[in-house]
Amino acid sequence: MVWIKRLSLLVAAVFAIIAILLAYVMLFVNPNDFKDELKSVAQEKANVTLRLDGDISWSFFPWLGLSLEDIGVALGTDAEIVQFDRAEFGLAILPLLEQKIQVNKVSLVNVKARLNKDAQGQGNWQLETADGLNASGSTASASSDTTIPASSAQTNDQNDAINKKLPDIQLDELRIENAQVEYRDEQANQLINATLNVQLNDVQWDKAWPMVMDIAVTQSDLQGQSPIKAKASLNANLAVFPEREFLSLDSLVLSADVESAALPTSPMNAKLSAVKVDVDLPQENVLIDGLNLSSFGVNLDAKIQAYQVLSEPQFSAVLSVGEFNPRYLLTRLKLPLPEMSDETAMTKARANITVEGDMNSITAQPISIVLDDTSIEANAVVDLSPLRWDVKVAGKNMNLDRYLPTPIEANENGSKEAITDAQIEEQVETDASDLIPVELIRGLNGHVGMTFEGLTVKKLKIDKISLDSTQQNGLVTVSLLNVALYKGTVSSKASLDVRGKTPILDVSPAIDGVQIQPLLVDFMEMDKIAGATYLDGDLRAKGNRIDDLMSSLQGDLLVEIKQGALVGTNLTKTVCEGIAAVNKDQLNAEQFGPDTPFETMRFPAHIVNGRVSTPGLKISSAGIQVTGDGVVSLPDSSLNYQANVSVAGSALDKACRVNEKLTRLAFPIVCKGQFSDDPAGLCRPDLKGFASLFANIAKEELTLKLDKEKAELKAKAEAEKARLQEKADAEKARLKAELEEKRKAEEERAKEKLKEKLKSLF
Repeated sequence: MVWIKRLSLLVAAVFAIIAILLAYVMLFVNPNDFKDELKSVAQEKANVTLRLDGDISWSFFPWLGLSLEDIGVALGTDAEIVQFDRAEFGLAILPLLEQKIQVNKVSLVNVKARLNKDAQGQGNWQLETADGLNASGSTASASSDTTIPASSAQTNDQNDAINKKLPDIQLDELRIENAQVEYRDEQANQLINATLNVQLNDVQWDKAWPMVMDIAVTQSDLQGQSPIKAKASLNANLAVFPEREFLSLDSLVLSADVESAALPTSPMNAKLSAVKVDVDLPQENVLIDGLNLSSFGVNLDAKIQAYQVLSEPQFSAVLSVGEFNPRYLLTRLKLPLPEMSDETAMTKARANITVEGDMNSITAQPISIVLDDTSIEANAVVDLSPLRWDVKVAGKNMNLDRYLPTPIEANENGSKEAITDAQIEEQVETDASDLIPVELIRGLNGHVGMTFEGLTVKKLKIDKISLDSTQQNGLVTVSLLNVALYKGTVSSKASLDVRGKTPILDVSPAIDGVQIQPLLVDFMEMDKIAGATYLDGDLRAKGNRIDDLMSSLQGDLLVEIKQGALVGTNLTKTVCEGIAAVNKDQLNAEQFGPDTPFETMRFPAHIVNGRVSTPGLKISSAGIQVTGDGVVSLPDSSLNYQANVSVAGSALDKACRVNEKLTRLAFPIVCKGQFSDDPAGLCRPDLKGFASLFANIAKEELTLKLDKEKAELKAKAEAEKARLQEKADAEKARLKAELEEKRKAEEERAKEKLKEKLKSLF
């Protein structure tokens, strides 16, 4: 026990001596006396120039403390790269014996740093030292003969970091006040000025500590032109787990303001918050929960999980955009609103997306989007190498006309109102612009399936549309298109080929029972025909503008319309007007209806360069029979047509005195004009044709009368001849009879004479 007592006394003596020495140093040694020596060592060993204009103070027990004031640091003969007014540091001595680092305060006040990169890319912090290393620690000359592979060095560093246990650290406070950094880059013509404040409290491993930071940054060119100013503040609780190499942030709040004349609106404000952010370095995993980004009335909520982010990245995320007003967003961003016919359009929107993927593929399923009254559900799979997609979309209730400009209405004289020079120029540019984005389509490679219910386009009301389309290297194929609209259906196959110089569009339409009148009224404001329409055929067009497509349209169609009518055109009335005009009579138009109803209209349509001819047109109904032929020009929006109308006289006698002979005639009706013309004046009787018909009728009647008179005269002559013949025959018979009687009388007299002679003999 004696040796223990002696050892204790020895240790106490050693500590007493150390305490006396520390007290002596603190009382009698002035650290400012070492300024010149510190400057000399820094200059000789590191080619660093120190400026120590302020006081230096220190403490050794129980805290190893150091305080510096008014200090500057320069590399070589360059200007000072770092300056600060005050730096303070305090480290507890006794915890070091337990491999614990306890710091009461680290403070840097009014730090100024000036970083410059010249036109050759050399930074003022990269000054070379005598041993061939620059200030950043990298070699300035060629590497030595013996070089450790980077991968091996990295592996060794990782193993050393794992095997070496970090000492416990406790930092009561870290404060950086008014740190100012200036960065000049002559290569990029860029100037950045930043002011930074940072505060950390109660920093310990495996525990969360509060972190507060704010920064103000100004970026411009070297002349200070076109500045962009940004301010940001960060509040969070940070936890570091060294043994697990794990970082965790919770209660993260980041607010930022950006100002610039180059921005659409200034300032721009945004706020980012997160409930928790976990970073697992060995597993390369990042998990973010409760993420929220808000700016300009838009709130984005997200949960993100990323795995193996440095080696084989994989991720999954759930994103939700809360309801916002797109109009308000565009207004705040000072972006021009598209001209829309409905002022309430684009006022409500929200979205939800679940997405996952890796470096090879991304899957978004489901995607839910709501815009005003429209809802869209979609699934998408995108392969990244090579780029290819498979997208399926289902939607309901979309009126595209709400988002299109208000159509210009025609006034009473048919001209368009409120057409300005700008509108005319815009229309010319639109007509001359490409309709099909050729380069974009050539880059498409994928599959799209779509089903939409309740769709309105250009007033065309579509109950349901579904299509299946593939896109591959400039060829877009619609293998199946089904549309339910206007009490009928349309099925079609189509293809768009932009692999050559000129886009080629092929369509094979099939229409079954579509009511043509409301379709034409809604789509083209054309009310000229009604009925259930049936159609089959093939069409082809070439070009990249509407005019080119119209003028190059080729194909053949077979069209049949049942239980319909020619709306606004009464062919019976038109025939009667022609009859009345030829007869120079007045017609009572009130006895006729406005339309021409028919049971069937059937015609083949042959299309050449946008001009549609319909040989063999036939319209059948109880009152009329119509045949016709002519040309409908789509490029000119005009028609030149002639119909031959046969009318049933029994229903029209009172109106235009059609006799039975006229019912066997086909009266010519000419329909000529523009699509936009009034249907009531579009068709009119061909008066020359009517006159020719009536002249032919008169000629036929005169011929019949002459033939009748000839027949009557011939009959009279024949009758007179017969009468005379009969009279001659009668006279002849009388004479013959008289001669016969005379002969008989002579014979009797001769017989009597003979008898008397015989009697005289005997």
